[in-house]
Amino acid sequence: MARADRPVRVLFLCTGNSCRSQMAEGWARALWPRGLHAASAGTSPQGLNQLAVRAMAEAGVDVSRHTSKRVEDAGGPFDVVVTVCDSARGGCPVVPGARRIVRTFDDPPRLAAGAQSDEDALVHYRRVRDEIRDFVELLPGEIGRLVEWRELEVDSGGFKVKEMSMTAAKNTSCCGPECCGGAAGVDGGDVVAGDAVRQKVREGYAKIAQSGSWSAAQAGAAPKAGCCGGGAAKAGGGCCGLATFSPEQLASAIGYSQSDLAATPEGANMGLSCGNPTAIASLRAGEVVLDLGSGGGFDCFVAGPKVGASGRVIGVDMTPDMVSKARVNTASYVAQTGLRNVEFRLGEIENLPVADASVDVVISNCVLNLSPDKGRVWKEIARVLRPSGRVAVSDLALLRPLPEAVRQDVEALVRCIAGAVLVEETRRQMMDAGITEIVLTPKPEYIEAMTNWEDPLYRRIVESLPAGTKPGDFITSLDISGRKRG
Repeated sequence: MARADRPVRVLFLCTGNSCRSQMAEGWARALWPRGLHAASAGTSPQGLNQLAVRAMAEAGVDVSRHTSKRVEDAGGPFDVVVTVCDSARGGCPVVPGARRIVRTFDDPPRLAAGAQSDEDALVHYRRVRDEIRDFVELLPGEIGRLVEWRELEVDSGGFKVKEMSMTAAKNTSCCGPECCGGAAGVDGGDVVAGDAVRQKVREGYAKIAQSGSWSAAQAGAAPKAGCCGGGAAKAGGGCCGLATFSPEQLASAIGYSQSDLAATPEGANMGLSCGNPTAIASLRAGEVVLDLGSGGGFDCFVAGPKVGASGRVIGVDMTPDMVSKARVNTASYVAQTGLRNVEFRLGEIENLPVADASVDVVISNCVLNLSPDKGRVWKEIARVLRPSGRVAVSDLALLRPLPEAVRQDVEALVRCIAGAVLVEETRRQMMDAGITEIVLTPKPEYIEAMTNWEDPLYRRIVESLPAGTKPGDFITSLDISGRKRG
């Protein structure tokens, strides 16, 4: 048992203990000086990264006196271990008595590998630094799921600090046989902050890309012709369900023109749309467009001819199979249009692999709801947009809260429904990120089409709703537009 009336002892763990774990330790000491006793260590210490030291100094936190060390030299015992990189999680050192939180951050040295100068490299260090701060600010809530404490508001050098005292903690080895090797790092008492959600979504969309439809992937069946894979038979439907309509029919129902559909490579339209963001974006020649969650490249290929040879379209998706599929489709796009203005990058929409203030328009189609940290996505959108840059997003939103049975449905999560938030919550997240001129326009046509076409997921939702209600009373497709402050 942990002793009572003392700060929670937290160890931030990464491979080299040179960058991310050092940043996390610095933020914890600065933000929670009385509530957390913070340290960091590595499985293979490599010494302090001086660009990380510099980035933290810019934020007012001095980590220059930190040392790079192994777990056994970190000064335990520890109540909680936070792994901040995948390799440290895989190395799984034993920390007796500690519970584990898994939160993976991008590696700044890897991101900055092609940088031409320290200043160019620091762009990546600053982004990861700020992401780590956002996580550490919320860390007490994550720890609270593992232990019990009491909270006291304290004024400490300008920070609003909660003074926490341990009252109970399960005596569990971080990496004993009872907690390692579980699926997605969830077993054995681990808290995976957002990673479990991302993994479910990534696995679901990988199956869609590989098997040709969500339903075929679930059943382990061979790909169906037409649904996500082209071919003569066009069965499939929204998110490739077992409905009686094709991706092309869905696209037409939600506003895509026949010329848009004719210009896209076969297989790019996988029926995963819930709106038409390129229509509300009013794209112009020469603009740089970023598509979040680009999938097989459908909206990128629609946007490409609109911005022309002088413009550029960047698609970002976190599922390798989707990025591969989109890159294969690019050859057909080039052959059809003669344009070489579309590219695809692997990355998470919470951590966009795109430079600051480099994009004129951000579009997205039924993807933001897949994120476990939508507030962070909107901040990333604001970061990459140029001043006065535009947002044009189609997504699902809630008119009223969903029943618990729907929110816990994995297929509903993968298909954007379980992750949807209330319309006004979307507005608040955009405002907090610095997006102005916000217009939120409900578009009930999508939900009506899915219900009328008897999509299997929507039939299941109907069965979970209160008597006398229908999906459209809870869920709507939402056209979302706005502009970054100039």
